[in-house]
Amino acid sequence: MEILRKPEIILKPEKTFWTNYHMHSHYCDGVGELEAYVIRAIEKGMLAIGFSSHAPKPCGMFWHMKKELLCEYIKEMSFLKNKYHDDIKIYSGLEVDYIPNVIGPSHFRDLNLDIIIGSVHYAGMFENGENCIIEYTEEKFVEGLELIFNNNIIELVRTYYDNIISMVNNDPPDLIGHFDIMKKFNYGNKFFNEKDRWYQNIVAEVIKVIAKKKCVVEINTRGYYKGITEDFYPSRWILEKCLEYNIPITISSDAHQVQEIDSGFESAASLLIEIGYKHVYIFIEGKWCKADLKAKGLVFK
Repeated sequence: MEILRKPEIILKPEKTFWTNYHMHSHYCDGVGELEAYVIRAIEKGMLAIGFSSHAPKPCGMFWHMKKELLCEYIKEMSFLKNKYHDDIKIYSGLEVDYIPNVIGPSHFRDLNLDIIIGSVHYAGMFENGENCIIEYTEEKFVEGLELIFNNNIIELVRTYYDNIISMVNNDPPDLIGHFDIMKKFNYGNKFFNEKDRWYQNIVAEVIKVIAKKKCVVEINTRGYYKGITEDFYPSRWILEKCLEYNIPITISSDAHQVQEIDSGFESAASLLIEIGYKHVYIFIEGKWCKADLKAKGLVFK
């Protein structure tokens, strides 16, 4: 008599995807058309993307979008949303610098964008009224450290993080960009040591404020995949603190060209899993939602 065997159950692997809400195009300091990013994201099977050109800024550096391009930028994002509606979720946004009493996310709220990334790139001011950029070149960083802060690195670091605290408290964005980009030129502990108590105490203050305001923080992979830093923005120990305080995290590449749209994502996901994260947050249909975190992508049920 033929013995009937139970059919072998083959479990299909869960379908995973990535999202990315931090991308720069030809409208600011990036390379490539918006539509090229959309096509690349569709090819990659991404669920959602968001554009975030550097917002116009009074007396801005070259990477800021020119004010006269803002209307065109918004119209093109709207056009692409409609054109690719059935293929991918597209969200409009800006990366807005926060400088107390000068510029911040609230200056662009009336544009009804989906996501505003709030970032601090400047700390302190030179005698001529020029804001000190802390992540453009090491030479500019050193110039500001010497002329504004009299070579007191603690004061420079404090000013940078005080600006983040001020932004979160007074002009909160939808997403906080590259939390600790202050370390960009600090390879080999050239200017300070992240393990020093004074530095960790300052960062801890910021984390507590972010947790209270329930802001979303990105793990920004750009410094890592460009070989500028040994780890991500923010560093592992800061991500551990964020987990301790239940701060929502999303993964971003800060892409400046199409091929960077998901650069470093698997490495970032592996690190988050190793730390203890079970999920990250994605922006979908007008709100931030949890997505299960896997080494090869995200799962959203």
